[in-house]
Amino acid sequence: MTVLLEQADGVAKLTLNRPGTLNALTVPMLDQLVETLQALATDGKVRCVLLTGAGRGFCAGYDLSGTDVPEHMRDPLPEESAAHMMIHSQIPSLLRRMPKPTIAAIRGPAAGSGLLLAAACDLRLASTTARFKLAFASAGRCGDPGGSFLLTQLVGSGKARELYLLDEKFDADAALAMGLVNRVIADESLDAEAEAMACKLAQGPTAAFAAMKRNLNNAETSSFEETMALEATANAQLSKSHDGQEAARAFMEKRPPQFRGY
Repeated sequence: MTVLLEQADGVAKLTLNRPGTLNALTVPMLDQLVETLQALATDGKVRCVLLTGAGRGFCAGYDLSGTDVPEHMRDPLPEESAAHMMIHSQIPSLLRRMPKPTIAAIRGPAAGSGLLLAAACDLRLASTTARFKLAFASAGRCGDPGGSFLLTQLVGSGKARELYLLDEKFDADAALAMGLVNRVIADESLDAEAEAMACKLAQGPTAAFAAMKRNLNNAETSSFEETMALEATANAQLSKSHDGQEAARAFMEKRPPQFRGY
């Protein structure tokens, strides 16, 4: 299997599993990611999704060798390629919009499509070994659907243009400084810290996290007043939820809340 799925304690761990190619993406692999993420997005038992790569790399981008391309995709027309890309564009959309937190744990290379997979997640933890490069200019391409939006939101317009046009490599510390990743962690601690963060989020108020994600996504295109109205409605609804009422009880009883995710 080129995408492995493990589930425990509310966490779904997705591992890109082509370590011999630094987990370079193929069409069947992307098809599997779409199908798996669609299922996880609606699975009530899953309260956090952790995305990582097998071996010494996160994801080296799309596999340009063509060795794993289905026969019907060997020489597609531009419109056929675009249609397939739009199917695969569900992946960053699902990571960004599913009603539960998503985390990328990055070690080694994260390039091209792999970098954008990480950018679509809510949180990004990078090992000190992480190395980044957009690589689209090097491949004579402009980039995957959604990438220019995601990077502009994360690092700003000027930096996003620099990353796309100059196509230079950068390390984990540079990624942290520009806001692309949230934390840089010693390589030997990356897996444990990513899993601990995922478990913490899986034990949290999932419905509140879902509302936070909706509010933050809407804030990128809505006015201040529209954003406040959405936040007020969501907060009012959450105050009546199990977790909202449990948080109030736990505060009064001076104990940690026991969230159920609804």
